Amino acid sequence: MLPPTIMIVGDSISQGLEGDYTWRYRLARHFDAHGVAARFVGPWTGTATLPVRQPPGYPARAAEPGCEGRYRPGISFPGSRHYARWGRLLAEAKDGIGAAVAAHRPEYLMVGLGFNDLAWGVSGPDRLLADVGTFVREARAADPRLRFLVADVVHRTPLGHSPDLPRVTASYNERLPDLLDRLSTASSPIMPVGLAGVYDPRHDAYDGLHPNSVGEFRIARAFAGAFSAAFAGGRLDFAAPIPRTPDPLPIRPARGLTVRPYGRGVRISWTPVFGASGYWLHLRDTGSGEPFRRSELPVAATSCDLSPEPGRAYEVAVSAARGPQETAPTGPVAFTLGAPLLASGLPSS
Repeated sequence: MLPPTIMIVGDSISQGLEGDYTWRYRLARHFDAHGVAARFVGPWTGTATLPVRQPPGYPARAAEPGCEGRYRPGISFPGSRHYARWGRLLAEAKDGIGAAVAAHRPEYLMVGLGFNDLAWGVSGPDRLLADVGTFVREARAADPRLRFLVADVVHRTPLGHSPDLPRVTASYNERLPDLLDRLSTASSPIMPVGLAGVYDPRHDAYDGLHPNSVGEFRIARAFAGAFSAAFAGGRLDFAAPIPRTPDPLPIRPARGLTVRPYGRGVRISWTPVFGASGYWLHLRDTGSGEPFRRSELPVAATSCDLSPEPGRAYEVAVSAARGPQETAPTGPVAFTLGAPLLASGLPSS
């Protein structure tokens, strides 16, 4: 077969975090193993990196990560172009897909979107299905002969603040194949890709959602299988065996912890740790005699702003995390809001 030109369109599951191999890499290696020089196109080449600062109102608002992060050290992935972005919604992707198709001219779209729409309450199943239709129409307006592989939405481990997510995800997934069948045409076929049935977030994800090295293989195999059956006569079935256990990325402790005045409070900053998905903040009021208290959520940035009580003495430390993996914290830094010397104490480790 002629080398296919593919654009992968997705969210964090498809973009990956710095230090990931990504399922895109597994898919590219699959085509290489079959001697097929697939070409991957799109505006971006990298994984996600955490931003410098969280926006006001976190966690209600999420900062936008960068899109030029590195992959797992030691791998070569020159054909890494894609159109996947951390936090991407189908509700927004549908408005830009026409321009992206016109600019990069793929023959095939491999689409994995919808989790964020459902999880964040942006769309219910009805609206998300309507957005799938708009997405297909906008893409076809740029290329009427475009071919699609569209995945359903993976489940994630339970979220206490979103108990209805499994139900709405299942409702969307049950109705998606019928919609794709109705949207499919002879000149522009649409093939469903069943991820939810093969992806177990308890074992295939490092944080209950985002794929570990085993999950990357499962997603790549699902897309490769659909592509092989629909467009290659079954000749490109997945070649690599799926490993039994993941290959975790070790992360090092954070360093360079500083505390500086900012507005009416302080800004706490540290040096980025390669591969960290967030950072736990450890804070204590030294005058109270209480131990350090860890933040309720990890900070998805390399700094955060606090407004402690003026005149009281505090200590702060930071530990790096990647899913459940957590490093030792930095040495504590002492500070007093309003004191002539704002920050003092032990340097970070």
